[in-house]
Amino acid sequence: MKIMKAYNCIVVLNKDKSEALFCIRKKDPYKGRYNFVGGKVEPGEESEAAAYRELEEETGLTRRQIRLYRLMDIRYYQQEFILEIYVGILEEDAELHEENNPLIWLPLTEDFTDKDRFAGEQNIAHIINVALQYPIPNRNYIQDGFYIGVDGCRNGWVAAVLDYGNLRLERYESIDALIHRYPDFNAFLIDMAIGLRDHAGQIRPDQAAREELGRKASSVFPVPSRSAVYAETEEEQKKENKRILGKSLAKQSLAIIPKIKELDLFLVSHPEYQGRILERHPELSFTRMKGSEVICRKKEYAGFTEREWILSEYLGRKSLSYFYDEAKTLQCKPDDMMDAVCLAVTGALYAHGLCETIPLDPERDAHGLEMKMTIPKKNHK
Repeated sequence: MKIMKAYNCIVVLNKDKSEALFCIRKKDPYKGRYNFVGGKVEPGEESEAAAYRELEEETGLTRRQIRLYRLMDIRYYQQEFILEIYVGILEEDAELHEENNPLIWLPLTEDFTDKDRFAGEQNIAHIINVALQYPIPNRNYIQDGFYIGVDGCRNGWVAAVLDYGNLRLERYESIDALIHRYPDFNAFLIDMAIGLRDHAGQIRPDQAAREELGRKASSVFPVPSRSAVYAETEEEQKKENKRILGKSLAKQSLAIIPKIKELDLFLVSHPEYQGRILERHPELSFTRMKGSEVICRKKEYAGFTEREWILSEYLGRKSLSYFYDEAKTLQCKPDDMMDAVCLAVTGALYAHGLCETIPLDPERDAHGLEMKMTIPKKNHK
């Protein structure tokens, strides 16, 4: 079966739905007539991504200023193409940036059936009428901000970026590189210890997390003391931890020391990010999101699909192949990516007051870093 070409048209309405945005075409077809903005969907490009790309290229408007919804498709069998129609309401006053065609706002009292003024063989009138009847939903809390979730991966960090509802998975060699790329955000959660103990009397959130996780308690690795983190060799790290906290270190804790140290150095040298980059444990977030214990291991098929199902309540369904394909591209483990996405969703919950911390009244370490985990509230749904 022949694959049809796809194009899009984007109906942009002003805030009170009294005007629509048009361009004046400078080329045929329909040279000199009004038309919606839009363009071609490139081969392999997702439909929604193409709509946002064309909108930004032709007007300068981004998904931060408008949320697009797919309204309808018009299939032209003889011409062998599909026209995908999107609609959205501009949520704030914005300066337009014209690409090739001049832009103009027209009142919805216009006669859109006038073929001498409007393109589309009178389709514009039909599209406008349907768009005005379409109950355009408000953004939800996943779609109204910029949220970052980060997990450690081999030779770097994997970041799940929720950019006003658009999910991207990216990899960075360092926290510095990630923050350089995204210095501003609404929430930033990371699966790595923040705040290190200098003596055994200080309280970190690890024990409270283990108690809530029950059978999954072992997923919370013991966090080394500060002096152990900054020791040079593994033997010195074990000795320092035993001297300070009374216990040696298992290989899981030793393995994450370089990343604990990297994050600690960053926060100590960048105090403006203290309290903005927050620690969180993915298994505890999955448990709170589900409302009960997540039993199967995430490295197992059953456990991976269960976590994907939990996230689908917030993001819509993402196929398992999505995580595996992205993992292959970025050379990270699929479960690291799954955890990063969970962190980004938790960030959206946090930004809307739907999270709490353990402990409720956290202590600070010697550098003023709060020792706490940020997790969804039990009744956040």
